[in-house]
Amino acid sequence: MSGPVGEDQPKLIRLPDGRRLGWHEYGDALGAPCVFLPGAGASGLAGAALHDPAASRGIRLISLDRPGLGHSDPVPPRRLADWAKDVEELMDQLGLGLVGLLAHSAGGPYALAVAHLVPGRVSCVVIGAGSPPYSESWTRSTAVASRMSRLYGQLAMNAPRLCGALYHLTTPRSTRAVERIVRLASRGSSEDAQFARDHPEATRASLIALWDGSRQGPSGPIDDIAAVARPWGFGLHEVTTPVEWWHGLQDKRVSPQAGREVTTRLPCATAHFVDGGHYALFARAEEALAPLGR
Repeated sequence: MSGPVGEDQPKLIRLPDGRRLGWHEYGDALGAPCVFLPGAGASGLAGAALHDPAASRGIRLISLDRPGLGHSDPVPPRRLADWAKDVEELMDQLGLGLVGLLAHSAGGPYALAVAHLVPGRVSCVVIGAGSPPYSESWTRSTAVASRMSRLYGQLAMNAPRLCGALYHLTTPRSTRAVERIVRLASRGSSEDAQFARDHPEATRASLIALWDGSRQGPSGPIDDIAAVARPWGFGLHEVTTPVEWWHGLQDKRVSPQAGREVTTRLPCATAHFVDGGHYALFARAEEALAPLGR
């Protein structure tokens, strides 16, 4: 499956096991380095939505393709904790000492994994509407994780072909589909619809990143989802790096209650619950990215 025509070309490195790892850069090329981990199934092209606020804050935004997404080679199913090794290798090859981490939605658990496993290399973590650890018993309440979220995670782990077929049906695969979804997303009275009306380019960038994330087929996005649904390999109480957590009070995709539960379990978390939907981090990017800049 091909990706978007004319998209920003990624940068690539070779990891010790021979795999390629791809990323895109946005913001200030000479700014403070920050690794961005987009939501489920999205490639590093998602960082385009944050180019201007990152540049304004003096941030060099390194927006990653996780394994199997965009231009990064896939890996066999593995624990979420194992992802941190890829990021550490990228930092080493780029000559980066201390970095910030920025994540949205299902990218949140990946950021926490890096912060836990290479804490001496991470200055601060900023997460918007991060996914909770769905394998934990306390997430079984519908106030924390919706039935749809749990169902998708179970399908990704136990019925990947079915999950892949469903994902294929809901992911844009052409410029026309992207524009149609942008129009549809802006309808209605929800906070996310208001965001799409106010920020059509950011909405378009997020959809293009989903398209690009599926360029190798649906298996990469499904593995990406399954890793978050499985046990992570570490507990929230073990993440001692400072975390700034942003969550929209009207978020219908990841419940604000999930954010409250997660932040009470993180030892060094500062929570920001604000008016907005799932993209509250993007709507308030200038403010949210402040701890990551120079």
